[in-house]
Amino acid sequence: MIQFVKVAKKADFAGRKLMSVRILGRPVALIQEDDGTIRAMEAGCKHQNADLTKGTVKNGILTCPWHGWQYELETGRCVSGGTARLRAYACKVEGDDIFISLRPEDTDFSSEPDWEIIEE
Repeated sequence: MIQFVKVAKKADFAGRKLMSVRILGRPVALIQEDDGTIRAMEAGCKHQNADLTKGTVKNGILTCPWHGWQYELETGRCVSGGTARLRAYACKVEGDDIFISLRPEDTDFSSEPDWEIIEE
C-alpha cells in the first residue's frame, strides 16, 4: 500500500508553477501544469543538481535554470539529450490539499537502459 503525506495546499502555488517541498529530507519539486494538473518530481537536475524549482514550465516541459536541460513532465525523461530521467512521485489532490507518496513511483523503463555498451 502506498502511503501519502500532505505537503502543501493548492493555494500555496499563488500564481507560481513550481515550488519546493521536502519528503523525508529530500527536496521534491511540485509542478502545476497549465491545465491545473499537479505533479511531483525530484528537484535536482541530473546534469549538475541545479534546483529545478527555479526553472520554467511550458508545454509539458520542465527546463533547468542553469544549462537548459529539459524534462518531460509526464515521464520525467530528459528530452534534451541523454537517457537521464527524474524520479516521479505519485501525487494526489483532495480538496485544497496536495499529497505525495513516500517513495518514488516504480516506472518500468527497462526497455530503455540508462547505459550503453562501448566496444573497443
